[in-house]
Amino acid sequence: DRTMTLSTASALRARINLSASARDSPALRRVGAARPSRRALRCPGSFPRTNNAFSVRRGRLGAARASAGAAAAEWVVEPSPADPSCPFDWWKDAVVYQIFPDRFAPDPAGHAPGISVDAWGSPPTIRSFQGGSLRGITANLDHIQSLGVNTLYTTPVFLSTANHRYHPSDFMKVDPMLGGEDAFRELVEACHARGMRFVLDGVFNHTGRGHWAFASLLDAQEQSPYADWFLPKSFPVVAYGVERYNVNYECWWDLPDLPKLNFNNEGVREHVLDVGAFWVREFGIDGWRLDYPIEIEPRFWKRFRDRCRAEKEGCVTVGELFGVKPNDVGEDGHFDSLMNYAFGTCAVGFVGGGVELRQDDAIGGDYHITPVDADGFRKAYGEVCRAYQSAHVPGVGRDARGTQNALGKGSAHPAMLMNLFDSHDTARALWMLRGDAEALKLLLLMQACVPGPPMTYQGTEVGQIGALGLDGSGRDPHNRQAFPWHESAAWDRNLLSHSKEVGRLRNELYALRRGGLRWCATRAVSANEGEPVDDTKLIAWERAFASSSDGAGAVCAFHSDKKRATSATLIDTGFGANVLVKAAFATKGVVLGSATDAEGRVSVTFPPQSGVVVVPA
Repeated sequence: DRTMTLSTASALRARINLSASARDSPALRRVGAARPSRRALRCPGSFPRTNNAFSVRRGRLGAARASAGAAAAEWVVEPSPADPSCPFDWWKDAVVYQIFPDRFAPDPAGHAPGISVDAWGSPPTIRSFQGGSLRGITANLDHIQSLGVNTLYTTPVFLSTANHRYHPSDFMKVDPMLGGEDAFRELVEACHARGMRFVLDGVFNHTGRGHWAFASLLDAQEQSPYADWFLPKSFPVVAYGVERYNVNYECWWDLPDLPKLNFNNEGVREHVLDVGAFWVREFGIDGWRLDYPIEIEPRFWKRFRDRCRAEKEGCVTVGELFGVKPNDVGEDGHFDSLMNYAFGTCAVGFVGGGVELRQDDAIGGDYHITPVDADGFRKAYGEVCRAYQSAHVPGVGRDARGTQNALGKGSAHPAMLMNLFDSHDTARALWMLRGDAEALKLLLLMQACVPGPPMTYQGTEVGQIGALGLDGSGRDPHNRQAFPWHESAAWDRNLLSHSKEVGRLRNELYALRRGGLRWCATRAVSANEGEPVDDTKLIAWERAFASSSDGAGAVCAFHSDKKRATSATLIDTGFGANVLVKAAFATKGVVLGSATDAEGRVSVTFPPQSGVVVVPA
């Protein structure tokens, strides 16, 4: 194990790409500055009035906290109580499961006649198909929902020549190998019947070489009606038998099989806008995850979001954006949410016991893992949250159509960000953690206890590491092996049970979904009064509300040391003095006191790699 830790966030900030523009933006500098009155800004039901003295920035709970003798910590994330007037409010309660359709489950009725695919569970390759299908997903919704999942997100299902469908041949068709339009409609309807939502992956920066418009260009060359839909450098355009970096048309990452669309062409823009609305209207999807959107101008994505909202008011858009991008999300940005890999950078670094990964190890995007101790996590993750929170103004804003909604103004509230630590684009979490299932359990628990929807990549719950194991590469295609239905005896049943319990916890504890977040002080029982606990591997935070009428709070604490237990430790709870408490969730061996003391603190003893969520009894 590498034992290097960061007690400050300076190195980790570089890893999560908190750019100078984000750190120095006027929005970020607003922390502590005068803001419009909350009465003038608040959404109906979002910030109930209370007689207790309450400052959002200082988070004082008035008499209850004062009587406990504990000074309230500053809000890192402000509370975001449910608001029925907001059509996007459901996303803050989402528990997301990501599926790579070719590798999740085959059609129970078998493959279509004449189709040739690799055997299920074969070593994955870049080009191979294994025959996963949409009806295979529908047939296994019981398993998915048992994890506490209420939102399904699949990678693209477009007609395509590639197993991942990021090489689309037609944006308006479901690949027949996946079951076609009927199977897709059945899946979305089955999700809705269970009270689940469905988010579809859209890749619009480029097409595949087999796309009908690009085929027209190859056939008719400069005479093609669609010649300006792409970006040829010369004629004749040659797409086959050419090497990377020697292609005479613009393509994504200089890959000849991915010709880039020309978004300066109004026909391209209108076609993609029509595609966005089509899937919402015709199939009832609830949102889009938008692949690699950064090379398309932001104002287009605002139009895309507007077009989708016209079909379904609560349709969300989730951008695949790395780093910290408060200017890109929220009502004044161009996406409602983003894939918050910054959480994974911080959390994997905390639980990983010294694991350090470069970009090439983990992902082709801007995703790195650097070891951090508790102080490093607080500083780095706190800076991520504050970048969004400080730029967010609660209240009723207006979208591009002038329609009022309650997302607020400025940047997205942190509760809108989708938190993840792995995906089909990265090495699997268990590979990153070098097979340490206990570290993965702690990571899953931490993910459930921060603001923003948690996302799990298929197979994480049963312990998939990657097709080549720990000694081989964790990257694509090895992170995209088939879900092991054929090897269920080898599943990590303890991890599966833990995943289900964590999903249940997230759904049952309102505070974990909607409460604000502030750090909790910890002190060894044996330490002198006021002396902090000397444990760089222990961190605690509170998820709470400004008013008790919004709901009860919860205290979440995590000990990541792989070998050493803690002594009895006092954790500031904010529940008040002499309040009976219980563990809403605790890993094996955690010892929890029965009540808070006169200072509102609770005693907890942690075994190695353990965690607890404490609530009033």
